[in-house]
Amino acid sequence: MKTTRIISSLATLSLILPASVQAHSGHDHSSFFSGLVHPVTGIDHLIMLLAFGALAFLAVKKTSTQLSLLAAALVAMVAGMAAGLNWGAITGIEGAIAASLLVVSAALWQVFSGSQMVTRMAVALCVALIFCHGYAHGIEASGNVSMFAVAMAISASALLLLGHRLAALTSSRWLSAGVASASLAYLLVA
Repeated sequence: MKTTRIISSLATLSLILPASVQAHSGHDHSSFFSGLVHPVTGIDHLIMLLAFGALAFLAVKKTSTQLSLLAAALVAMVAGMAAGLNWGAITGIEGAIAASLLVVSAALWQVFSGSQMVTRMAVALCVALIFCHGYAHGIEASGNVSMFAVAMAISASALLLLGHRLAALTSSRWLSAGVASASLAYLLVA
């Protein structure tokens, strides 16, 4: 119950952070190269992808399940991009992206703190929030969207795998504190 309150509090906090968190404006969404570099230069994506890769490693023991979680995150991102292309802007997408950074931090903490059921729900929520990251790109995409999407998926895969491997080296609940600190610093200056 305590973890649920923490996750709810973090989601509420994301709503009071600056409304100008436009994590995706000002980026080129039209070429292979821009798709390749955006997950690295888009700090929100960098944090989320590395943290989710670590979460996949820490949340489950079986390697095949870990890789399935990473694949689910990629599918969610690409599906979100397709949805954004087709449905256009919706209210709250940037807030959901801001919340995703705080939720993944809480999920990392939860891995070391308690219930497997709550951990599974937090992981599922993170995958759903990764959909929002993709959706934002779909809204802003122009030009050669398919090349941008392929390149973004390649770069995102590398970051997910890097986060996965880093968690193998630093398996500590304080990883959550580092992700939360980086997320809050980014959100406060964005």
